[in-house]
Amino acid sequence: MKLCSRDQADFMREAIWNSDEETNALDPMVGTIVNHLTFAIKTLDGKHIGTCGVYNYDVRDGQIGIRIGDKNYWGKGYGTDAISTLVNYCLTTLGITRLWLKVLPTNARAIRCYEKCGFTKCGKVVYDGIEFVMMERRRA
Repeated sequence: MKLCSRDQADFMREAIWNSDEETNALDPMVGTIVNHLTFAIKTLDGKHIGTCGVYNYDVRDGQIGIRIGDKNYWGKGYGTDAISTLVNYCLTTLGITRLWLKVLPTNARAIRCYEKCGFTKCGKVVYDGIEFVMMERRRA
């Protein structure tokens, strides 16, 4: 797995993934995004399978998110690998001291992924009437 800049074909695939009901039920797109870096998640042979990024960030704090859009790659460790790579980039290259994310309390697969990557639950937040679990990871 590798994180790459996104090209026009990637944007077109993402638009299809973003209209998928099952994907949106697991990860509703809510809230405001400013100041962001978004990457394509690609397999080692170059197949675009999802996106991830850091949003609303400064040197102190940043929100991360991920979406494995190609369902053939769900549950195979690509999300964990992508989050681990993204976290390392944010903490070391960008120098962010605290990363946080929101996840639906019913999305057990995502919560396990985030816990494997060192995130811990730290509260709840409501966006557009939907309650999310907040998780965070701080630089050591």
